Amino acid sequence: MEGMFTRKAIGINGQWPIPGVVATKGDTLIIHATNKLKEPTSLHSHGIFQNGTNFYDGAAMVTECGIPMNGSFTYVVNLNQAGTYWIHSHFKSQTADGLRTTLIIRDPDEVYKYDDEIILPLEDWFREPAKTLIKQFNNPDPHIRFKPIVPYAIIGGTCSSKKRLNFAPGKTYRIRLLNIGASFDFHFSMEAHTLRLIEVDGVMVKERTTHGVTVGTGQRASVLVTALNTTDNNYIFHADMYTDLLQMPRYNPLNFTGTIEYSPRAKIKRERSTMWMNVSDLDLEPLDAEPMLEADQIVTLDAYSGIFSDQSFRHSFNNVTYAVPQIPTLLTAMTMGDYANRTEVYGKQTDTHILKHLDVVQIVVNNHDYYSHPFHLHGHVFQIIETGDIRSKERRVKTALDTPVKRDTVVIGGGHYAILRFRADNPGVWLFHCHIDFHIMLGLQMTFVEAPDKIQSRLKHKVPDAYRENCVAQGIKTTGNALGGSEVMDLGDQDQLNPSPYPDQFESADPPSGWMLISYILQG
Repeated sequence: MEGMFTRKAIGINGQWPIPGVVATKGDTLIIHATNKLKEPTSLHSHGIFQNGTNFYDGAAMVTECGIPMNGSFTYVVNLNQAGTYWIHSHFKSQTADGLRTTLIIRDPDEVYKYDDEIILPLEDWFREPAKTLIKQFNNPDPHIRFKPIVPYAIIGGTCSSKKRLNFAPGKTYRIRLLNIGASFDFHFSMEAHTLRLIEVDGVMVKERTTHGVTVGTGQRASVLVTALNTTDNNYIFHADMYTDLLQMPRYNPLNFTGTIEYSPRAKIKRERSTMWMNVSDLDLEPLDAEPMLEADQIVTLDAYSGIFSDQSFRHSFNNVTYAVPQIPTLLTAMTMGDYANRTEVYGKQTDTHILKHLDVVQIVVNNHDYYSHPFHLHGHVFQIIETGDIRSKERRVKTALDTPVKRDTVVIGGGHYAILRFRADNPGVWLFHCHIDFHIMLGLQMTFVEAPDKIQSRLKHKVPDAYRENCVAQGIKTTGNALGGSEVMDLGDQDQLNPSPYPDQFESADPPSGWMLISYILQG
């Protein structure tokens, strides 16, 4: 068929797209994962705090060694939150190759009432496997780096043109929007219908009427939509993809549409009007009305991209491009005693910042690139305090309300900054990174080590045996500093860290063949 193509993808139990998980707040999600890929893997429950279970966060070589080939691991995830989340690989670029699915946690005490819900994942998809694209994006030659690549959209598990949202007259639907793609923002809108935004990234907010919602990579949102009272017409919904980082104005945005179907016999009626109107994060208020936090510690992160000393194109925070340590950062924090309070033991290229227990941490993120970045924090949600333009002489600033919205992922436009605050109340090792899969691979991430003394007293004895067994199976040490030694490293020693985020990422153009075998168990 014209326009169709085939390519390899990473599936689960022989299926792709991967079926989603639906649970109830208070459940325990048990994920038995067996790795049948030809490389290690890991699974991250995106947006889940993992309070007291940092070793199940799933960030390879940060909170675990990863699951080796033909190995297994069981993640035990306590679902003490309600809302819209997802599960994806946190090893190399496996998310971009399809290892991703939705995780919906329903609340028995739901605040907002509705008749039914629609789970609508939004995904970008490429003809080329991720390793091919990373080689292109890593190239110092801009003519190669910006060679045209036109992505496709998968909406609700199928091609957008085939997707139908079945509406019954007068009913109210909760539409859960999840951007579980690898690279691009989506703008969702519905012709002739009004959206009422009620949730962002698992945080319930005061209802806000809008005609459109933008979800960056990793972000989620819920909207309430009340169906019209007639079946005379069907309508169009839009899931338009912003592709600014590709430098192809002709294809930005890419317009993808599906059908709001009231009757299979009805014709489509078009109504465009105000669907591009959007709502700002800073206009939202969380239902819990937590006041604006006052900062105890400030971390400033300048996000740049450019040609590095190895003549490759990379991303960085504060001119540090992330490189994986030789043992997971969590194991360094657990095993280095008092040295765990010194950033040197984690290696310069993990860009580690140590946080005091219960301090309020302010992150100032300056995006010096011309395109937007969706920045995600593990283990927490943060208040969005302020955003603005960092390049304008007359600095355009927008500040939050007295009770700022909270999210775990914020989109910061090119040439803009954001001020974020969170309380360090979850001892562990937590990544802060751009959620564009290719930017993670090219180094745009850093590490928070939160309360090392509490990590050692609260978490160390809880690590399951299989966790360390997976390290040993891959020849990875389970104690020591970032190089596997027992002392604080001299700065000169840190050159022994891998000079690129993943040293073998460019060896093959094929995605890892095989599949994952996973069984989900929900315990109430």
